[in-house]
Amino acid sequence: MRRPAIVLFLFLACCTAACSLRRQVTLPSPYCRRGNPLAGVYHPQRLNVKSGCRVAVGIVDKVKFEAFDGDVHVDLRPDPPYEHLLAHAGQSLVVEIIPQDRSRVAVPAEGARIEVAGPWVEDSKHGWNEITRPGGSAPARSSPRAPRSSAASSSCSKASKGRPKKTTAEP
Repeated sequence: MRRPAIVLFLFLACCTAACSLRRQVTLPSPYCRRGNPLAGVYHPQRLNVKSGCRVAVGIVDKVKFEAFDGDVHVDLRPDPPYEHLLAHAGQSLVVEIIPQDRSRVAVPAEGARIEVAGPWVEDSKHGWNEITRPGGSAPARSSPRAPRSSAASSSCSKASKGRPKKTTAEP
């Protein structure tokens, strides 16, 4: 009786340890989604998933609303650190927003600098790479502002304190 209890205890201990040792995957952006990256995509067989989630930053060259499938194609000119996401030099990275995601993902304006995150795929039919079903698009953050120095802030406050007060002339 004692031996089966010990074996059961060791089995449960090993199972608990194995479950706790599962690799935790950190996604590159909070906008990355879990699950099937091609769910809801028109003709998914044309797409080859290269990565479940990639981030890209760049300038929006063109926004095109596709009448036949309802997608919005955003042609993104990626910043230099993201040019490796392109299929060929000189192309745009297509950001494909499908109809089901339009309530979650804002359609950016042409000329805007944005950051997008989503599955990175190769479109074999068209010969380009895409970020399809982005989890979000947002204005790209520029480099953080330098904090104001205490000298600058104190001179501003001194300047406002040192202004002459308005006086009214007596008649």
